[in-house]
Amino acid sequence: MIAAARLYELTGDKRYWDIADYFWNEVTSERSFCTGGTSNFELWRSDPGVLSTQLSSQTAEDCCVYNMMKLTRHLFAWSPQAQYIDYYERVLFNHRMGTIDPETGTTVYYLPHGKGYPKIYAKPFDSFWCCNGTGSEEFAKLTGTIYFHDDSSIFVNLYIATEVKWAENGTRILQQASFPEEQGTTLLLSTEKPVDIDVKLRVPYWAKSGSVKLNGRPIPAFADPGSYLVLRGPWKNGDRIELSLPMHLHAAPMPDKESLQAAMHGPLVLAARFEEESREKWYRHFTSEEKQEPLPTLQFKGKPNDPASWLEPATEKLTFRAASQNQAVAFVPLSSIVHERYSVYHEIHDSNS
Repeated sequence: MIAAARLYELTGDKRYWDIADYFWNEVTSERSFCTGGTSNFELWRSDPGVLSTQLSSQTAEDCCVYNMMKLTRHLFAWSPQAQYIDYYERVLFNHRMGTIDPETGTTVYYLPHGKGYPKIYAKPFDSFWCCNGTGSEEFAKLTGTIYFHDDSSIFVNLYIATEVKWAENGTRILQQASFPEEQGTTLLLSTEKPVDIDVKLRVPYWAKSGSVKLNGRPIPAFADPGSYLVLRGPWKNGDRIELSLPMHLHAAPMPDKESLQAAMHGPLVLAARFEEESREKWYRHFTSEEKQEPLPTLQFKGKPNDPASWLEPATEKLTFRAASQNQAVAFVPLSSIVHERYSVYHEIHDSNS
């Protein structure tokens, strides 16, 4: 599919655009879990949209996510729509950022989505999976999609602390952000002379509300979720843009089983965190060396598609706990889990039934 994308770019034959675009839409709408990851044991083993039966210790493969991110970059370059970066942000913050071991730098083959499995990392000197290669390459390309530009505008796609220089018109943007811990970003513009460009800020699909200030003054306008807020120039040296994007809890149900859901906070998948695995199990030559036993599916009572009815904030940032339930369970961003066992999907039973 990436080859088809390149063929479109090299030949202009619309057929190859259609192939790449169809594949992307099919995977993201029918074959992707809440993290944006896809596959089970490297394959699709079910009909489209049937994902509840596909949770295992080997969902989802790292290479699949790597290549979907790569394909997404091509599609956005042709047609800059927020839906592409909404997906890219989902896989970046949930799958990609949580697949490297901070001690050894090795990566995982799969990001398990099943019940109570841990992440398994490569042995530093005894294994080199395809996902080690793509994992290393993707971590070297993390700055590649934060910004895009055309002749008259710059797209601010991701809210990550960075500095970008647009040499052709002498513009520099310094982005000051601690996202997602802080729910927004600040952009400081430096220009050699007034420059007449549009600054396009992505308003994510998960943003119920938001606000923006220019040089400290609120702007009485915003954009719908899943679109871009366009701020028009001209811009002068020292202009300051402050964007606020409050995050909220929302559900990511299985397409074929509504009661089996993951909880999300903004773009972040929240996982139920259990005990840490023993150190000898952290690194393995191959993930199928040892059979892993799943834990029981967690059961919670609440309102359908409303995690706020069974989750409440805990003391630490981006941390939650089960509220008014039979078990005390901590929920944290999936990417922050390193060596603990965890679960992503849970059975939610209607508290009113």
